[in-house]
Amino acid sequence: MKIRTECGFGRKIVCQAILFPAIAFAMHQPALDAAEKFDWMPAESLSDNARGEDIGGEQIFPEITVTKTPKATADISKFTREYVIDLKKFGISNECKNAVETSKGINQALQDAKTAGANRIVFPKGTYLISETDPVVLDHKDTIIDLNGATLQINTNGLQKYAVVQIVQGAENLRLTNGTIRGDKDTHDYKTEKGTHEWGAGISFISGRNLEVDHILSCNMTGDGVSSGTSGTRTRAELLATIFHTIHARAMEQGAFSEKGDKVDSKEKMRSIKPYDVTKCGGEFEFGYMGGYLGYPFIKGRVYQAYFYGPDMKFVEKKKCLQYRKVQIPEGANFLNLEFNQPEISDEPAHAGAAKGEWIGRINNFKPSTDVHFHHNQMSQNRRLGMAFCGGQKWVIEDNLFDSNKGTSPGYGVDFEDGWELMQDIVFRNNKFKGNPGDLVVCAGSELLFEGNEFEKNMVFHARAHNYTFRKNKVTGGIVAYTTRTGVAKIHDNSYENCTMSINFDTKAVADGLIRKPGQSVSTPPLKLENETLLNVKKVTGTYFNFFNSKMTNVHFIADKETRLINFKDCEFIGTSLQYAKDVPELAVKTENCKGRLESGPVSEARKKAP
Repeated sequence: MKIRTECGFGRKIVCQAILFPAIAFAMHQPALDAAEKFDWMPAESLSDNARGEDIGGEQIFPEITVTKTPKATADISKFTREYVIDLKKFGISNECKNAVETSKGINQALQDAKTAGANRIVFPKGTYLISETDPVVLDHKDTIIDLNGATLQINTNGLQKYAVVQIVQGAENLRLTNGTIRGDKDTHDYKTEKGTHEWGAGISFISGRNLEVDHILSCNMTGDGVSSGTSGTRTRAELLATIFHTIHARAMEQGAFSEKGDKVDSKEKMRSIKPYDVTKCGGEFEFGYMGGYLGYPFIKGRVYQAYFYGPDMKFVEKKKCLQYRKVQIPEGANFLNLEFNQPEISDEPAHAGAAKGEWIGRINNFKPSTDVHFHHNQMSQNRRLGMAFCGGQKWVIEDNLFDSNKGTSPGYGVDFEDGWELMQDIVFRNNKFKGNPGDLVVCAGSELLFEGNEFEKNMVFHARAHNYTFRKNKVTGGIVAYTTRTGVAKIHDNSYENCTMSINFDTKAVADGLIRKPGQSVSTPPLKLENETLLNVKKVTGTYFNFFNSKMTNVHFIADKETRLINFKDCEFIGTSLQYAKDVPELAVKTENCKGRLESGPVSEARKKAP
């Protein structure tokens, strides 16, 4: 049975009796002016099979690689060769004085313990004043560093940047546990040296593999409680040693390679003219634009092909690769040819952060902190961020508390940012947030899993975040923002309460790994939210409302000029409305197998002004 009615605000409603009462708004979507066109087009994107050339080239979506936990260092009973730091021998004070001598002595003692073959280093209790120019450096293997309840206190200073503890290259199977690391936020000299003074960090993860950090309080930093980096290096000389080839457009030609590594004609691909020697890469490498804001300014697709050859240029193997992800060099391979899935390489970058007419990518082997278990820590009262995650692969960050981190921008609990595409395979679960101006911002990264976290205020995903899962989280206030370019995300089984929400396709950013010609549109699937629970959500706006099997109580959707898709399936509505801003183009609105009533009408002035 169908009942057709006319509504006062000029939209037709078709009510169809099916399993549950459902409402469907059957209207055509008029063609948009060229200036308004979205790269994402709903009609092409609703199918899960919308893959291939129409979404900007071949796509590969790897499963997240989760580092193994617990680490070997978790069982302290197996670390029996104990070394208690001799304060007198190394001129160390544990009474919060003599910063220069104390820092020097601690680092000497740590190296002495390594020489002595110790695998558990214990600090005597007390407070150690650490020099702002001489951090505690950890480069140990198969070792537990037990602070034993001690405090490492940075010396009051006026520097823009410092670190209390650095974990550096050489650290392997290392654990840091049981203590406090404190900054000088309240006594710092912010005036003598001009600048933002936002780079003071408690623990700086520079490099290392199979690391564990637990039961640490990192607080009162001028910048971040914890930070990580991309390259694994501390000096320019170390950085240059990780870069093996800088690739220029002039080293490329139109054409491809056969499955056996021979050159063949192709008007659709670009290839290296001469092979690159990979014998000094250390068995693996990554390729990408390792400058500026990274992204895909010249080689626009994520996927590329690598052809490997032996010392006599005999073909060894072909691999399909993803930019910025590690590639294992096959045994017996000495040389590499590159093949890119685009017919030309422009000297004009596709987005900001890259220089015109310069190099287009690099072959390097960065060594950021990898295989890290960061758990049961507290990042509290830091001036900028609780954690600045700026690079690293295969981390599990769980059961931590991020509280009261504020004072300068961005003022969030956790920020995934400056590592861009070099932030990969991260599990972030069962963490709690309290008293931060914002809790989580994810600017980029891929193969990310966020689950079981409790967010108090403001949770934001920017458009470059790709191939991530957000599930079983709880948000109880502030702003929830999902923004995407690729549409590759799984969002399900979360609860949202007393907040606002936006779900947007980003029409501006192009650092997305999609191949397109100038002016070309490509389709990407819309974000899909499934098994979600929304309660007292004051305003939901955005490009698409695409909900499945979700319960919505006192939720208010507002379709505005950016909205392109409204689709509800197997949802339950209680006191929920769909309202239309003034001058919104007519939309195709679909509901299927939904319980309850979705009230409709023009948006009220009060609702427009909701935060």
